[in-house]
Amino acid sequence: MPSSKHPTESQSRFFLVAIVILSYWVVAMAMVFINKQLISGHDSGVDISVFIVWVQTFIGVSSVMVLRLIRTYLKLKCDLPLFHLKSLLDQDMILASMLFTGTLIFNNLMLKYISVAFYQLARSLTLIFVILFSSLVLGEKVSWKIISSCALIILGFYIGVDEEIFSQGLHALGVIYGIAASVTAALCGVFYKRVQVRENPGSLQMTFNNQLISFIALSPLLYSTSQLSDFLQSPLASNPTVAFLLMLSGFASILMGWVSAYLISLTSPLTHNISINTKSVLQTLLAVLWSGETRSFSWWLGNALVMGGIGTYTANKLRTSSDQAGGPRARSSVQIEVKPLEPAEEESSKFPILIRTNR
Repeated sequence: MPSSKHPTESQSRFFLVAIVILSYWVVAMAMVFINKQLISGHDSGVDISVFIVWVQTFIGVSSVMVLRLIRTYLKLKCDLPLFHLKSLLDQDMILASMLFTGTLIFNNLMLKYISVAFYQLARSLTLIFVILFSSLVLGEKVSWKIISSCALIILGFYIGVDEEIFSQGLHALGVIYGIAASVTAALCGVFYKRVQVRENPGSLQMTFNNQLISFIALSPLLYSTSQLSDFLQSPLASNPTVAFLLMLSGFASILMGWVSAYLISLTSPLTHNISINTKSVLQTLLAVLWSGETRSFSWWLGNALVMGGIGTYTANKLRTSSDQAGGPRARSSVQIEVKPLEPAEEESSKFPILIRTNR
């Protein structure tokens, strides 16, 4: 009965992709609200933007080490990341980890100056930079349709920022840090995919490498900025709520890192960035409802234009892949198909998803 079995396997793999995307949305939204509370939910005047990321990476690395000890003591059979020197010293892996760390730091700095409701617009240029870097690094051609999608995003960004300045008194640094976070996030996805295509280390190993490299790189920065000593000398150090949120953000960070790497391995950096933007829309609605704020028509128009640009770009990419597959029949029938797994792929936690066309 192979014909009836294959659709069931495909549906289960497609369901897995949906669960991973949903998990990313939940964890990523929780991270934004937690970090916002840690960054600006107190009046101590202490900057802990780098310290928060350092704690998150420390908890991530420590969690893996504790799990390895537990596995050894209880003689459990489970796969855990290894201290693989060659993988840790891979140039693309180091660059991806540094860029991921930079994204988190810039996000924290951005949250000092913006509301969570404005997060979507502040990070809306991510796709623009994905397209730019794909053209410069990978040599992909940019059509007029892609340019028109970019124009919609940029117009929406301009309208949203202008309205936020007028109605909420937006600080310029919030916009600058948001653009910097978009640049690093776009580059991070590109280098992650390069590592996965060449080395195929697995999502867990990728996440561990990312956490360890980031922890090592942040340690001297934490010392040079005096954020650790400032934190220990402030009232925040004895605040149990802050301690709880720091621990929670640490565990959420490693989970988000794993889910991000896993989603990229399932799909692509572009899909991951589209998922980020979709999550941001839901996050915007939740933040506005939670805060009880009233936003103007122009503000919502800016958000709508950004999502319209992202939507038209996605539709154009799907249409282009259909045309390249060949024939009008392919153009009229595009579907997402999940590739069945081989035993070796299951062991490495790889569930590739391909966009195919019916011929």
